[in-house]
Amino acid sequence: MRTKLLALLSLSLLYSEALFALPPDNPPTTTTAPSSTTSPTQKIKFYGYDWLDYYQFTQPAMNPSSAKNAIYTTGFSKTNLNVVHRTETLDDSACASGTCALGINAGSGTTSGSLWTDICPGAINDQQCTSLGSWQNIWNIVATIKQATYKPSAIYFIDEPFDNKALQENGNYVSYRYPSYICTLREAMQHYGLNIPVFTVLSYNQAHTAKYVGEIQNQMPSTGCPTTYNSRPDWIGIDNYHWSDSDMWSTYTYVAPPSNPSSQKWVMVPPSTASLGMTDQQLHDQIQIYWDFIWNHQSAPIIAIMNWHFDRNVTLDPNTYPKTTALLSYMANEITPAQ
Repeated sequence: MRTKLLALLSLSLLYSEALFALPPDNPPTTTTAPSSTTSPTQKIKFYGYDWLDYYQFTQPAMNPSSAKNAIYTTGFSKTNLNVVHRTETLDDSACASGTCALGINAGSGTTSGSLWTDICPGAINDQQCTSLGSWQNIWNIVATIKQATYKPSAIYFIDEPFDNKALQENGNYVSYRYPSYICTLREAMQHYGLNIPVFTVLSYNQAHTAKYVGEIQNQMPSTGCPTTYNSRPDWIGIDNYHWSDSDMWSTYTYVAPPSNPSSQKWVMVPPSTASLGMTDQQLHDQIQIYWDFIWNHQSAPIIAIMNWHFDRNVTLDPNTYPKTTALLSYMANEITPAQ
């Protein structure tokens, strides 16, 4: 998922400015919630977008604060947890009151550096990642978080880790590399007096691979991580743009069974970008599956909705994406606590 986005960031994008139409006074009938004494949305703590700082280099006027304000005032959506991918953004008012999660990458950019917070910029395999100081860089990143004006409420730690080349050797994932990095992250956070939830998003294939799911579910051997540090993420998301309700339920329950009290909380990842090549109807229908899922499975341990990703071509353009933007706005304002 992130590989595609980083490639898109290298493109020069042109945007036309337009007046945006208000969404319907009443949401479409397909977004009307079923009757219930207690809304399952009340159990969801966070709602927002990945890549709030997506445009800051190609479109400087759309800095994180401007993006968040635009989502609220033009996209008609409240948010209370948006993902940023630079520690510097934690000093931006967009992250005040714990309304940001920090995304930490592995292998983005070049070996001379990355625009984004990264444990081993430009690394193309595990050996190169570790030789670039990945372990120490995790400590350095945590030290920077400690000094940040606004602390993140979560850390989005290495998207789709088992497919990340920086965690692979000869095209194969290095066993326990990801949990070992989580272990180091937690050790560094404890040292600096921080206690921040850690999450990742798996690809659909990763979520159906027993070896990878085992590393998510189980503490790694104590020879690689002291038992005083948890090597497992706190939350887990799964990336797929062609869900059915039953498939989503079976996949999430396989990775993080609700019956197991030590399982991760769930992060839902609806698509919200034109880069997927979907029509307004197709994008709406995929998002609708998530909304219906929330109501169909009211016991699901969902903690956050993280739309992928903030795309002003969609979120701020209800004229082109009327059904999608209406549903995104409706979901946001149903889920997000009052600002």
